[in-house]
Amino acid sequence: MAPLEMKHPRLQLYAMDTGSQQDAFAKDVAEGLVATRKFLLSKYFYDEDGSQLYEQICDLPEYYLYRAEQEILVAYAAEIHAEIGHLALVELGPGNASKTRHLLRQYEQVGQPFLYCPVDIARTMLLATSHQLLAEYRHITIRAMHADFAGNPGVIQALQVPRKAVAFFGSSLGNFTREESVDFLRRTADVMGSDDVFLLGIDLKKPPTILVPAYADAQGVTAAFNLNLIRRINRELGGNFDLQRFEHVAVYNDMLGRIEMHLRSRTEHQVTLANLGQTISFTAGETIHTENSYKYSVEEVRDLGQRANLALHRTWFDSRRYFLLALFRPLG
Repeated sequence: MAPLEMKHPRLQLYAMDTGSQQDAFAKDVAEGLVATRKFLLSKYFYDEDGSQLYEQICDLPEYYLYRAEQEILVAYAAEIHAEIGHLALVELGPGNASKTRHLLRQYEQVGQPFLYCPVDIARTMLLATSHQLLAEYRHITIRAMHADFAGNPGVIQALQVPRKAVAFFGSSLGNFTREESVDFLRRTADVMGSDDVFLLGIDLKKPPTILVPAYADAQGVTAAFNLNLIRRINRELGGNFDLQRFEHVAVYNDMLGRIEMHLRSRTEHQVTLANLGQTISFTAGETIHTENSYKYSVEEVRDLGQRANLALHRTWFDSRRYFLLALFRPLG
């Protein structure tokens, strides 16, 4: 696999299936909007505008997830690095890598070359973040991968890193159903060597009075993030969604143990997707289900790992025990 470009002597950028990403977006939107219960996949939130809005969400007072995980990485970065050693760090969905920097500093302080492999669907942010890190750390080499890893842990294999620590921060695993999570982790475990480790950020179960505001902030930034998904459809698929006809809704589904985000139609109306030749009808109050965020107990995290052939080896918590950073090793 040859790198796409070499804009820096310590940077290689690879791509995997990028040519089909637009086709996949069109296909997924077409299928989701004609389903009996309309839905859109949350991975499509992260175009350039969506990525910037997510950065704003991380600064919101209600959004405890970012700060809780960051607290763990600030407090325990040296301990985590000691646990994983100087293994190459492969990170899935790093965004701007703001939390990861706490761990990368530990690598840098060793004073030896190290390899960081960010994998992200947002190419612009992937490149910008890579160049920022190259300016910050003189011992770092970056092998970046522009790819959709959500349903394809095979991107880890494509990076050709024999010994590695795989990191999946941000509670992003919560966007998968519980069965999808097991499948994703099992397929990740299948491409890990016996000395490899897996770092996983998980949001823990807590009262809805804490959970719901994190996804429905008073300033309306999360609402803008959610609505940006249909703005993207307008721009890329020739849609004529009127954003004023939809409102952001976030609820906690106690039975399933998950936050659900929806876009709810305020009126009965139709939307045309010119590029797809589709007309979609909405009734008043009908929703488009755009995201799930499953919450876990510590025992559920342990069981999740076991079902995926991963042993829970270490755990780190923030001071309020809102969030868990788990370190898994392959079973057997």
